[in-house]
Amino acid sequence: MKDVILKAEDLYFSYDDENTHSLNGLTLEIERGKKIAIMGANGSGKSTFFLCCNGIHKPSKGTIYFNGKPLDYSKKGLLELRSKIGIVFQDPDNQLFSASVYQEISFGVLNLGIDQEDAKKEVEQVIDHLEITPFRHKPTHALSGGQKKQVSIADILVMHPDIIILDEPAAALDPKHTIMVNKIVNELTASGITVMMATHDVNYAYEWADEVILFHEGKVLSHGVPEDVFENQSALALTNLEQPAVLQLFDRLCKKKILKPDLKTPRKLADLENYIEEINENHTYIGGTSSMNKEGKRGILVVSFGTSHNDTREVTIDAIERDIQEAYPQEKVYRAWTSKMIMAKVLKRDGVKIMNVTEAMEQMKADGVTDVIVQPTHVMNGLENDWMKEDALKFQQDFSSIQFGNPLLTTMEDNEAVIEAIADEFSDLEEGEALVLMGHGTTHYANSVYAALDYAFKDKGHKNIFLGTVEAYPSMESIMRLVEASGAKKVRLAPFMIVAGDHAKNDLSGEDEDSWYNQFKSAGYEVTCVLKGLGEYPSIRKMLLQHIADVVA
Repeated sequence: MKDVILKAEDLYFSYDDENTHSLNGLTLEIERGKKIAIMGANGSGKSTFFLCCNGIHKPSKGTIYFNGKPLDYSKKGLLELRSKIGIVFQDPDNQLFSASVYQEISFGVLNLGIDQEDAKKEVEQVIDHLEITPFRHKPTHALSGGQKKQVSIADILVMHPDIIILDEPAAALDPKHTIMVNKIVNELTASGITVMMATHDVNYAYEWADEVILFHEGKVLSHGVPEDVFENQSALALTNLEQPAVLQLFDRLCKKKILKPDLKTPRKLADLENYIEEINENHTYIGGTSSMNKEGKRGILVVSFGTSHNDTREVTIDAIERDIQEAYPQEKVYRAWTSKMIMAKVLKRDGVKIMNVTEAMEQMKADGVTDVIVQPTHVMNGLENDWMKEDALKFQQDFSSIQFGNPLLTTMEDNEAVIEAIADEFSDLEEGEALVLMGHGTTHYANSVYAALDYAFKDKGHKNIFLGTVEAYPSMESIMRLVEASGAKKVRLAPFMIVAGDHAKNDLSGEDEDSWYNQFKSAGYEVTCVLKGLGEYPSIRKMLLQHIADVVA
């Protein structure tokens, strides 16, 4: 059953006479917690609808329901309504009126009759959350456009609304402040607030929204998931909109038979890039040495980042290689690591020489291997994986074929399998306890996997599982805010890395005050650490075996 937070039923509104309507029988439903992009040509009724939603305008006909009840247009009813449904106007100068930033953010919450001390705490929290501290005492008229937009959002957020309405939030902003505002919007939606946004940016709406509503002449022309709405070319033409670039490119690649049309429609450019990469991920690179006149000999090269911690290596990398050898007893399994620093450390400390990818390929060539399968233990298709492929393919002329298995997280099925593996491993999480996973993070575009997977945990019903990174986004700070918003009192920390090495033992659970353990502890949480790498999970090792099987098949 749908949880409808806002419903508009046969709304009419006119600014002049009853012959011309800005809203002309508008009917729609908004579900709680959804991200809704409302789109249409100028004059289609978007802004008028928003103003009706929090009682600034009253429809001449029809009814708006909030939480199942018709809007109450009494003074008391409107005050309560506007604390629950807040609008951030397209032009923040139409919203900001106080002398200073601090006074501006304080006004709304004090107007609700909240005690001054409690109001101060609320204001301080939102100032910190939206990174307003550097200009908190500035006069509002002296702020940049991006800063004004931050303060406009803070005005609403401090009152803990159920719905935030954003009317063209990126209008007149430069790219830097557009990214900043979009980041704030993502944090709002991650916290469970229902967000309605008017935007003309089809690419952003397609990637961001749960649902898209097209307005035309004061009515709903189309309402549905982004894939369906943006496939409707006739509706887009009526609203002066084009298809998102990702959809256009996906369609062209399918028509050229580069991609299969039965693939799930991509929502993000990164999804499309992954599809294109997958063309080669399981592809056989034909080499220059023919094995037609001699018996072929296959070798499997397992490539890992590496670790200097022998305890975790034995139960992760070693275990992965043992499983592969048991599954393919006729093939020799070779090892290569990609971290020069770790390999040098192990050689100096233990006298153990570990080959890099180039050396391993040379060894396989010397051993008479004709066909190579390379299986990475990398978590994603990031820089390490790119470099590994480049090094291996330098030997393309020396082998009959070189094939690459996928990293751990490559397909949607991989993501779902990892979510299931983590949920099973930590099935004993208690009520009020959050599991916080630490990934590495990268500057590579593949880093989007982390944020996507964090969202997917929640989408699959695991509201108390959070995934952050050491070196990228989602950061520790953003995860801390999400955990706080969840109401958790306990935190269990675990690495989201193949091995539980330096990052797990230092950045995650170390004694330094900046470790995630001490940061959560300082914030008042009861914290425990589970130093177990992903390679220790049998289900994860089974996934990597399947990636080899996909290549062999």
